[in-house]
Amino acid sequence: MKKYISTSLLIILIFTAGTIYVLKSSEPQPSNNSKDNMEAMPVYEDEDNVNKNEIKSESAPVGSVQNYELKNNEFISTFITASYINDTLIAFEYDQSEAEQSSIGLMNRGEKTFNKIYDAPNKKIINSLVGVKDNLYWVEYNRSNEKKKEWEIKTLHLDTKQVKVVDQGYLDLELQPPVLRMEDNKVTWIKKTIEDKIITSSLIVFDPIKGKMDTIASEQLNDQMDQRDGIFMVLQRPLKEGILVQQTSFNKESASIDEKQIEIVYYPYDFNEKPEILKEGTGVVDFTADDKWFVWTEIGKLYVADKNSGEIKHIIEAQDKDLTLDTPFIRGNKLYYRYSMYQIFSLDLESGKVLEISSHQLTTSKLFNSESYLGFSVMDPLKYEGEAQLNVIELN
Repeated sequence: MKKYISTSLLIILIFTAGTIYVLKSSEPQPSNNSKDNMEAMPVYEDEDNVNKNEIKSESAPVGSVQNYELKNNEFISTFITASYINDTLIAFEYDQSEAEQSSIGLMNRGEKTFNKIYDAPNKKIINSLVGVKDNLYWVEYNRSNEKKKEWEIKTLHLDTKQVKVVDQGYLDLELQPPVLRMEDNKVTWIKKTIEDKIITSSLIVFDPIKGKMDTIASEQLNDQMDQRDGIFMVLQRPLKEGILVQQTSFNKESASIDEKQIEIVYYPYDFNEKPEILKEGTGVVDFTADDKWFVWTEIGKLYVADKNSGEIKHIIEAQDKDLTLDTPFIRGNKLYYRYSMYQIFSLDLESGKVLEISSHQLTTSKLFNSESYLGFSVMDPLKYEGEAQLNVIELN
């Protein structure tokens, strides 16, 4: 089998049990995203005609970011970040690679200590921790490179500490486990299965409050012949009314071997609405949208376009054009994003004003969303003293 590489943008970069039950997914919905059924992609104007936003060294107002310091010997060989935040708590995952132990920690905001509330069994790895209300969710999988890798999506109730299994599956060695992302109290992931060299990608949304799990779309990639044919879903970004998916489309009818098209597709939760291709082409690093704006980043640049007309309204150029801009989040009329591993910025989507949310420092994690907050952390990779600064952006 040819190798597939799945970019996990929600996993922390280097800087970058209980009673168990299984919730069965509803029957997969018929795939409604064939090329014939999709809305046409907007045509974006030439970026040369757009005024580029200049990043000025203007800091955000004092108090817009709250800082929490933690120090523990268990953090010496790992990185942590504020994966889940509510009014009183911050939860984070961390992995002690030498001990082959992944854990979840929980701290009270305002204190400098934390409690370990969960250890993964059997040397398994914890990844992509998110939270909805009083429950944490994460992906857990085998640390060893087995031919058939088992994974589970688990949940832990913050009051009872009871752990349950939400979903589970197996992957071929060359595929990666799901990555969880959340928005508007819904948790999403892409579930992949493989049989006879046919990979099925299923786009899953789980509503913990309603206890409902749905398959929004399902696509197949046929790798049985010399030329691949079909669609492979790579990564998702949930929105309020649907999910953005970065996917790769292969066409066996093409004259060239393994010709592929990279697409950013919007899949609405409402099955009466058609999926829409928002962008085609290579080079996209990260992406997000709301009902008004579509945002994507490339190496050295960030673009903001009117979602309906396709007109580019803002372009942010990185100070170093070889570095990335990533983890964009739209909140109200502001866009928050990270510049490489150095700094967090915000862009006023109406005025185009750019503010420095954090100072320039190594190593700044990606942004993570949780209810009414965004979180990131800063750890000095040169000290190795187990110190971390968890930062919380309170949103209006």
